[in-house]
Amino acid sequence: MHQHDLNRVYFYSVEDLAGLHQLSKGEKILRTEIKSNYTDINEVIELYSIKKYLDNEIYLKSWTQEEIEEFKQKAKKYGQKVGNYFANINDKNVIKIYEQTLFDYIQSFWEIVCNHSLYKQISKSKFSKILEIDHHLIHEILTHKVLVTHYNIEIKNFLLDYPGSAEILLSVYETEVELKRNQKYIPKSLTISDKESIISKYLDSVDTNLNYIGLIENARNRNDFRISDKTRLKAKRLRKSETEKFFADKGGMSFGVSVGFSENVDKIKDVHIDENLVTHYAYSSEFIKKNNHPYQLYQNFKLLFEFIDNQNRINLVSKKSQLGLFEKIMGVHSKNEYKIGTGFSLSEMTSRGQIYGYNKIITELNTSLENILHFVYTEVFQELYGFADNARFATPKPTNTFFEKVRLFAPEFESILKQFKLYVEDGEIDFELLQISSSPTTIKSIPSLVQNKYVYFNNDNKEMVGCSNLFFSDQTLLAYVEPFKEDKYHTFFDLLVNAKVNFSNYQEHQKLQLNYLIERNFIVIDDDGFIQVTNPARLFIFKDLYDNEFSSFYRYPIEFQREALQMQKENIVLFESSLFSKPEQSYFNFFLNKSEFTNGLDLRNRYLHGTQANPEEIEKHEYAYFTYLKLVVLTLLKIDDDLQISNTIQKQKEKAN
Repeated sequence: MHQHDLNRVYFYSVEDLAGLHQLSKGEKILRTEIKSNYTDINEVIELYSIKKYLDNEIYLKSWTQEEIEEFKQKAKKYGQKVGNYFANINDKNVIKIYEQTLFDYIQSFWEIVCNHSLYKQISKSKFSKILEIDHHLIHEILTHKVLVTHYNIEIKNFLLDYPGSAEILLSVYETEVELKRNQKYIPKSLTISDKESIISKYLDSVDTNLNYIGLIENARNRNDFRISDKTRLKAKRLRKSETEKFFADKGGMSFGVSVGFSENVDKIKDVHIDENLVTHYAYSSEFIKKNNHPYQLYQNFKLLFEFIDNQNRINLVSKKSQLGLFEKIMGVHSKNEYKIGTGFSLSEMTSRGQIYGYNKIITELNTSLENILHFVYTEVFQELYGFADNARFATPKPTNTFFEKVRLFAPEFESILKQFKLYVEDGEIDFELLQISSSPTTIKSIPSLVQNKYVYFNNDNKEMVGCSNLFFSDQTLLAYVEPFKEDKYHTFFDLLVNAKVNFSNYQEHQKLQLNYLIERNFIVIDDDGFIQVTNPARLFIFKDLYDNEFSSFYRYPIEFQREALQMQKENIVLFESSLFSKPEQSYFNFFLNKSEFTNGLDLRNRYLHGTQANPEEIEKHEYAYFTYLKLVVLTLLKIDDDLQISNTIQKQKEKAN
């Protein structure tokens, strides 16, 4: 059992905030004469840790330049002492020395072994013995490529029997880790068949983790890692049974959505949350029935249900800014999954309830949502924007089953996308040309009539990313300052918008962050010591992009458009053009296929390739149909937006000429 010693000096990383504290513990050693001989492994690794601080030019502020030079020379001698000690490690003493190594020095032990190629002095049988003694050491060993290569077969044999091997494989091939961790390497002798065998044995064991079971079900196949359909089915069934067992045993926090339509209500729409965390949406069916022109009924998806916002961005997408801290860091997440938090789940429940309920109200008007969408696409767009007069959109009959409706709607959705693509490219829809192409159209390939339609933050500009986080992240604590601590402002931006904040109220470590923003001309300190924003337009664009991940350039006022263009020149933002923005593309892909996300619902492929649920499973087909119906609504709203912007630009050009 490896011991702990809090009095020793440890090196964790260059970025670790405790580095100076650790180095201060080593100052006494630096001021002490170097021994001629070291016999304690931990004393040797402590010298190695101190040397790493000095090698990375980390010094105490109290040191003079002369002292720094003296300590750097001493650190070089530490390196020699470390090398001399480890050179004497061999098969006879390696196990004893390793067992004496402090827990927090294990990483450094193997790092030194690798750096000095000392693994050549440790036989493969002794290495296997060490793994037998300390099973959890495998997590450290796998971070060293040279060890994995040298002890290839030994590590493979260990992994075949180690209970945690499945989770290791999934962490390498599938999971996304927010915190920086060392990359793991898998021995090449471990075959694809071996890996699946490990996964299958894990599913049969009694010690499984529900999060990892979900990863197995949706894991993306690669050249060196593949999960068969049988194993996926086993994972799917196990996840279902374990989930039911978990909630039966422990319950959980409940939340929900209620959507209702009533004749006698005071407001056109109303929202409130009750004590059980159920959000209630109430809509006036009287208003809907009075304003029953097909285009007005279509517009309700924006005006009443808010499927899109004031920039005509789809409101239903999953946004990073809406994910809570615990939703980001808790559990195990696939790097290939669509991020789903509580906010997204509530949004989906709401939109589903809205379109279900609205469909019933529309039926009472002796029409259907399908007829309304057909009218908008084939008549309204032509009248308002001069869209192609031969646009087609076939709709199912009311007598069709949901299964039959989806089988018709799926290809019609594809057709709408292809029609608009041809219209953008050629100014017309040539159906003979459309029919020649049998390949499906990807969501991201649908172009826009408008150049530079969307604005995206340039995430490669790390300096500006840092500034954005200081303003809008709730983790910076710049909002936590007297006398506003009790006001519970979540971000620095919220504080500046709602209060007059004096620079002198901040502590010294906070002023470092404020000075960072001052140096980059985001804020200034006025004559009275208060913090002022230098460029409100720029800051609001920053906030828009932080909250929504993109913005619609032509939906900005002229002042904001000018500022966005200037930000492009400064390499802060990027412009791109397509019908759907990147977050919107991801939203569609989540429902339609698994090209982007392993947890996608894959509706397109299931219904086009005949792998959908049994026709008798009515509820599943009903869900699929209304999902497709919602996606068509959203597509027409985006086409509407594109046509409208294009027409406005054209009229402005004509007026200018």
